[in-house]
Amino acid sequence: MNTCCQCGHFVIDPEAFEAMIPGLNIVSSAYGSVRADTAYCEFKDIFLTDAPACTAFKPLHISAADEAG
Repeated sequence: MNTCCQCGHFVIDPEAFEAMIPGLNIVSSAYGSVRADTAYCEFKDIFLTDAPACTAFKPLHISAADEAG
């Protein structure tokens, strides 16, 4: 079963969060433990945690270099 975490719409990278939400690092940080595993779905425009994938699932593109480790 695919999950949100495996989807290309699922933004979990703290640096990407801070770029998407101007001023976030003024009041907090996307690197903070309070965020835990919360991510942003670019398709649905919502914050959520990893869940079973929806019909908008888009597989992540993994480069050959990433697969090689």
